[in-house]
Amino acid sequence: MLCFLHFYCDVHALRIDGKGMYFQDSTIAQKLKKGGFLKKLFHHSDSSKLAKKFIHQQHKLLHNKKVPRPAVGVIHPKNSFFNPGENFQLGYEVFGWYPHWEEDFYKHINFSLLSTVAYFSYEVNPKTGEATATHDWETTALIDTVRTYSNKRILLTVSNFGAENNRKLLGNTKAINTLITNLITLISKRKGNGVCVDFEGIAKKEKSDFVSFVSLLSSRLKKANTNYKVYVTLPSVDFQGSIDGKALNQVVDRFVVMGYDYYGSFSTVAGPNAPLESGKVWEPFNLEKSVDTYLKSGIPAAKLLLALPTYGNLWETESASLPSKVKHYISSVTYGYVKSEIEKNGATRLDPISKSARVSYLTKDNTYRQCWFENDSSFTYKTRLVKEKKLAGIGLWALGYSKGYDDLWKVISTELSQNAQGESSTADEESGDASTDSLDQLEEKLAAITQYETIFLYIMMFTLFFAGIGFLAALCFPNTRAALFNNASLKLYYMVFMLLLAVVIFRKIQWINDGTVLLMLGFGIGAFAFYLSNKIVEQRKRDLP
Repeated sequence: MLCFLHFYCDVHALRIDGKGMYFQDSTIAQKLKKGGFLKKLFHHSDSSKLAKKFIHQQHKLLHNKKVPRPAVGVIHPKNSFFNPGENFQLGYEVFGWYPHWEEDFYKHINFSLLSTVAYFSYEVNPKTGEATATHDWETTALIDTVRTYSNKRILLTVSNFGAENNRKLLGNTKAINTLITNLITLISKRKGNGVCVDFEGIAKKEKSDFVSFVSLLSSRLKKANTNYKVYVTLPSVDFQGSIDGKALNQVVDRFVVMGYDYYGSFSTVAGPNAPLESGKVWEPFNLEKSVDTYLKSGIPAAKLLLALPTYGNLWETESASLPSKVKHYISSVTYGYVKSEIEKNGATRLDPISKSARVSYLTKDNTYRQCWFENDSSFTYKTRLVKEKKLAGIGLWALGYSKGYDDLWKVISTELSQNAQGESSTADEESGDASTDSLDQLEEKLAAITQYETIFLYIMMFTLFFAGIGFLAALCFPNTRAALFNNASLKLYYMVFMLLLAVVIFRKIQWINDGTVLLMLGFGIGAFAFYLSNKIVEQRKRDLP
């Protein structure tokens, strides 16, 4: 069995390390995901579903109330500005998306804590390149406000979501030229500084077309104005293999890794939105691995920004344990909502592995809920990663989500100032009390123990597989068949044993649910009752004179 496992790992580039088990070849991972193999093999295998989840589009739909969301009242800012001090200067780039639905909240943002603002967005009609909407880009006073600060950039985000939409656009020269012409006109009209390309869900076969598009966009922009900048977003994990880092590096000024939604609406277990590390508990994909992968792909650290979430995810779960299976995904929730509504339901704890914050609580109707998000402590850990990897800075999705609370801005002012360059802050180590840390460590150990249950299940599956092969081979011999099936009782015993074993395994790996088990049990009892009553009737007929 071990020989077979090693052979399988070598053939399929399956690697097992301290952070888990994963496929190095994203193409293989995609093929096996389609076949359902990953879902059956791993403890939980939600990460590959990220390839089809477009977070920015999902938030737009959430704003338009096309998907469920918790009832959120108007959250008024407690302070108009967080002031880091007169002599404050950023030592790293701080990039932030400003979604159009935040309207005039820019009045409550201190832009001295930001380097670059990307207005969201020019939404592309992939058939023509024209905008389906530009959302007040031509009139918003946000741009005028940003320009009152010296050395700040204002970009227009151009968004296109989904493999089909990207295929239509990237293969259409006329639409591309129309798009680029429109972008140059709009940027020039508002005296902007460039564009942020947010194309999500690009297929691998459009890899070279995307490079050609960005190259043409960069060339025409810089021809119009040599100071125009081109920013390109990167998925947290390039499952599709659509990003050519070396080629894009020649024509892109900044890359922005969308370091969030590692767990989300698609997840079968509740987990960290932006895990720093995975350990043996969480999916093998995390911020550190995402950054390292892109650095190895040919993108220099000096051009790489790590975008972090100012929102969290809320689930209804089966328990308060880590990790806990999801009963129902409720919604993404802004940091302001977490602080004002979620934290009053329970204590906030920092997960010692992922370095992400969470609140677990029981509702009035006795249902468990878990909310995972980023707070000042977890942000400190993630800014430390930016400094350790010598990245250009951080990004934020999205400006306005932390309204009413200064916590995250304080971390930025402390950790990303010129004075903090090259330093590793220990403020996060000092935050929280000893009892909370002890509870987190205990939960981590308990979560690790539960992994052995999964290992035993896999061993049982492999054993059953090889035992089944051996059993079938033995049936090729007539003497074996005669010995094993010499009477009806033995046949029934074998059938019942195999049925029970199959139910236990299939229930454990979630091929069948509790309702299906009850249905099968009811059918089995009914069939047995019919068989028994039939035997009794036959016996009585034989006893008749």
